[in-house]
Formats: sequence, structure tokens, C-alpha cells
Amino acid sequence: WSINELTDVWGIGPRMAKRLNRLQIHNMYELAHTNPYLLKQQLGVIGSQLFATAWGIDRAQVTEPTKVKEASLGNSQVLPRDYFNQVEIETVIKEIGEQVAARLRHHHKLAGCLSLSIGFSYAAAEADGRGGFNQALKIEPTNDNQVLTQQLLWLFRQNWDGQAVRKIGVYSSKLSANSGQQLNLFETPRNQMRRSRLNQVIDEIHRQFGFTKLVYATSLLKGGTAIKRASLVGGHNGGNSYE
Repeated sequence: WSINELTDVWGIGPRMAKRLNRLQIHNMYELAHTNPYLLKQQLGVIGSQLFATAWGIDRAQVTEPTKVKEASLGNSQVLPRDYFNQVEIETVIKEIGEQVAARLRHHHKLAGCLSLSIGFSYAAAEADGRGGFNQALKIEPTNDNQVLTQQLLWLFRQNWDGQAVRKIGVYSSKLSANSGQQLNLFETPRNQMRRSRLNQVIDEIHRQFGFTKLVYATSLLKGGTAIKRASLVGGHNGGNSYE
């Protein structure tokens, strides 16, 4: 192929193009006539794939059904410092959990699975031998703030052993349409309906006047990050947008 710009080819971005340039490869003709073993040695498996692409070869098994990635909604945050205090860590978990719940309601979805991702600080990871933990829990489909945050805190308390935390992520999956509220037998219907209505009112206030106009008192405690993140620029309000 007489393609002079490597980045015109699917699978070759600016960074890969620079790596190829360092191997004296500047176009597809030169890529096709480079030793494939050298490409694999320098670039790994992607080197072999690019060599095949240069000759118009695609080894994808078109007879195999495509696996569709399961839809999910979530938020994560790298903390501004290492968090050691359990109350501070749980404050941020609740903040992110409430944001995810608000996104679920915005998209008219219920979550049937909830996962919590905790990343340790560098020093804690070195001492512990792992970078953190990621735990998932199957739940009754819901988008309720209180239910989701309670499950997240349970996951955290079951798996945390005092390590310093630097990153927190909350993700929801097994999404289904919110076609109606499913009541449970462990709480009066009136309380469940009132809590659902409260969540909707809070969402509406956030949409009309901004996230910082109404926050939970826990976000004012030391370690809370939701208010500060709401003032960040970049189009997503630090994770407080509903998209």
C-alpha cells in the first residue's frame, strides 16, 4: 500500500508512529518490508499485527460472534493525598456512590451489580504486595442512594485492612430499565416512596442550580472531595455531571 502517513492506518496512533519512525519505518511500504521478527522483538504482539496489516491480512475470526461489552455506569477519583482514616475514605465512597446513583436515575436505569475498586498508595502497595482490591456484589436492581452506599461501605469494610488509599472507583452494571419501583418487605412502602421522591428532588435541584447548592453534611467533613471536584473545569464537573 502506498500510504505515506502511518497514522492514516487503523491501529497506528501518533505514539506508535514515533516508535515505528525510530525503527526507520515512515510509511506502509517500509513497514511491509521490515523483518517481522524484528517488529515482534521491538513492539511485541502488536508488531506482528501491524506487519500483517501492512500486507492486507486480518486474522480476525469473522465466524465468531462479537462479544458486546456490558453497559455500565461509574465514577472514580484519584485522591489528592493518601487517605488513612476510615471515616474520610468512607466519606468519599459515599460521595461517589451517590453520584453513580444520580447517573443511574438520570438514564432511567437500575443497577443489578455493584463493584468497588480501591487503589492503595505506592508505599501501601509495596508493603501489601497488591495494588488494591476490586470487589463486586450482586444486588436487587436499584438506583437508590442509601441502598447503594450501604452496599459499597459493606464491600469496603469486608476487604480493607488499614492500607493507605489513593484511588476510589464505583461502578454499576447489570443495568435494566427503571420501569417502576420494586418495594421490599423489610421497610414500609411509605418510607421507600418518600426516599425515592427525595432522591428525585435532590437531582432536580442539582440540575437547575448546580451540585454545590445542595450537598450532604458529610461532604463538609475533612476528607470530603465532592464540593472541590464540582468546581473543576473540563466539561464534567469532576464527575458530578449526569452524562
